[in-house]
Formats: sequence, C-alpha cells, structure tokens
Amino acid sequence: MNTAFVVRETAGQWIADVVAAVRANGLGVELVTQPLEPAEQAQLTQLVDGFVVVDDVRDAEAVAEAIRARTASPAGVVTAAEGIVASVARAAELLGVARCPASVFTLTHDKFAVRQALAAAGLPGPRCALISGESEAASVAAAVGLPAIIKPVNGAASNLVRTVSTVDELAAAYRLMVERLPLSEDARYHRLVGSIDPLKVFLVEGLLRGPEYAVDVLVRDGVAEPVAVVEKPLIDERKFELGMVCPPLELSEEDTGRLFAAVTAAALALGLDNTCAHVELIDDAELGPTIVEVNAGRPAGGAQPVLLKLATGIDVVAEAVSLALGTPPPARGAGLPVPVGYLIFYAEGAGRLVRVDGTDEVADLPEVLEVVTIVRPGQLLTDDQEIYAVNVLAAGFADTEDLAALHAEAAKLIRFELEES
Repeated sequence: MNTAFVVRETAGQWIADVVAAVRANGLGVELVTQPLEPAEQAQLTQLVDGFVVVDDVRDAEAVAEAIRARTASPAGVVTAAEGIVASVARAAELLGVARCPASVFTLTHDKFAVRQALAAAGLPGPRCALISGESEAASVAAAVGLPAIIKPVNGAASNLVRTVSTVDELAAAYRLMVERLPLSEDARYHRLVGSIDPLKVFLVEGLLRGPEYAVDVLVRDGVAEPVAVVEKPLIDERKFELGMVCPPLELSEEDTGRLFAAVTAAALALGLDNTCAHVELIDDAELGPTIVEVNAGRPAGGAQPVLLKLATGIDVVAEAVSLALGTPPPARGAGLPVPVGYLIFYAEGAGRLVRVDGTDEVADLPEVLEVVTIVRPGQLLTDDQEIYAVNVLAAGFADTEDLAALHAEAAKLIRFELEES
C-alpha cells in the first residue's frame, strides 16, 4: 500500500479529518511530527500507521530526508496547519510530489506581499503600509488614512488585530503588539517573513466598510471553483466572529457572483493551483468585494468545514487532500434545504484551559445540529486571539435576530474554566 505523510506541528482538530480523507483514497498514513509525549503518541497511534519524528517540522530538508528514509515513493505530503504549509510544500518539492510551488505559499503568508500582488493584478484593496516603530505612526496614518487596522504581517486568528482612529491610538497599538506578540506560543511570529521581523514590523491598512464574507476556493489544474459564500452577520467589537450563515440569508445571485469573481481572481493572481484557500473579504461600500486575507493551502478553520458540508454537501477537507495528493475529486452529496448557522464561543480572560462545561445542554437545544469543541485541556487561551473554542451548528432560525438570540442562549450555558499560565 502506498503511504501519504501528514505533517503536524502541534495538536489540532484537523488531523483526524485529514487522516480519514487520506485513507478514503486507499492510502496508508504516517504522521510527521516533532517528538511527542507518550500520552499523545498513544492517542495518535489509533489514527495513523506510524510516526516519522523530526526535531523541527519546519525544516523542509529534514522532513524530506526522514520521509525518504521511510519510502522512495511517497504518495504525497499533506498538512492543514497554516504555519507550516510553505515548508511542507517545499518538502514535497524535494520529494518530487509537489502540487503547488512552495513559493506561492511563502507569498501568501506575508499579508503585505499579498496586498502588493493583488494591487499589481489590478484588484481593489485598501491603502496599506508597514510600521516599524511608534514614531512612524503619524506618517503611516497619513499614507493609509484613518480609521485603520493594524495587524501582524503573518498573523492568524485575529491575533492582536486592532482598529485605530487616531495617530495616538496607532502608536499605542504598536506598543501593545511589540509587548504582547513575543509572548505568543505560535512559532510563526518568531521567524523572519522574508526580511521582515514580525515581532517589530506590522501591517497597517485602511478600514474597509461593509458586510463580511468568507469563501473557500478549490483550484484544480488552473480552474478555480468557489465552494459557497459564508456570511458573517454576527461580529463583536474586537472583530471576532460570533456567527456565520451559509448560504447568506439575503444575498442576490448577482452579489454572489461578484464575491465569487473577486475570490477567483485573487486565487489565480497569487498563483494558486492544485490547492485550496480560505478567503475572507468585505463588500466595501466604495471598492466593492475586497480581499481581506487569503489563507492558502488549507480549508476553513474551526468547524467551518462541517458548516460547508451541511450546507452544500461538499467536504472541503477531502477536497483539499485530493488536491494535495493529485487523486480524483471526492464524491459530493447534497446540502440541507435551509440555511445553516455556525455559532462560535470564546473563553473570556487568559489562561490555560482546565475544562469546558455546558456543551451537552447546548446540544439539547432544538435548533442545534452539532456541537464541536476544538480546544483541549492545557491549551493557552487569550483575549488577543480569536480561538474558536466551542462551535455550534444550527438550523431552523428565521433571521439574523433569531440567530443572535440562539447565540445568547447558548452563551449562558457554556462555561470555561481557566487557570493562570
């Protein structure tokens, strides 16, 4: 039996889904990982056929060498961990099984470089600039305009994303990021992005105004296929996502087409092929559908793949795996005949998770289809990051107000216990 290799850096909900998708192609599965604690290895042993242990999964040469020592003809190399998508693609290149150039993922992990590439392709975008010191706040604000958004150049999960309306607020946000970002356990912030130090240099871009959407796109042999539009009608004051709907409750075919066209153009302009991307965009009042970010090489995070499968019958994880391996597209089912809602719940405060209570009570609510908890005991949760702790899939709501009421009802039931880190 041919073997595919799944690469992970840390524990993740996605691993079991990716392994299942690989096995559906009739392949064996081995996990490439850094050294594991015995308890975690025992748990993962139930999923995979073996382990390939390397000191650093970001070292593409070491990963390729370790896989080559296992087999001369791997079926492919797969990951859904955004922080290592580029290095895994480079390992696939070294093994001769690459489906999309690693350089494409290196580009898309640099948010400033993405802005430049999309602008060069003639696609709309906010004015943007890099800031490398609080003394630059006035000049950057003048170049970008206020209000604006400041964010890490290679961030994820809305980590330390801030909206600023004055020069003083921009300078204060810069100071906050310099103070807090080095404390992050996410390894990506501790490595250069090209020549940029992501702990000291941040992206500032003009604030977009309009409804927010997400679209997963599949690119196979140069043809981009958007899967569906996911609307984000419930957003909190920190820009954290509280609720999504697929398909949107009120979106014309013409507007859907405009969103699909923007996502397709962005994916192709960035050079994506035989891979997927989770794309977020805002239908700006002046610019029209405008890309916010492109998460290339992986499908949507959290329980969004469950949302998309319920709504469309398309399993985006299985699609992503088939693109990475070059296997035939997976069979598709039919989605539910009504909109599906996705509610997200976050822990308040900061600390390591002890446990989550109340999810069984939420599962008993009449509108709830499924409850998915993706955090684990011992995981560090902070107010700076949009960590989808508990995810609830629902149907049978009438409108956005109905969905918001369901979120409020479930929020009263879910309880997070944290301990100081």
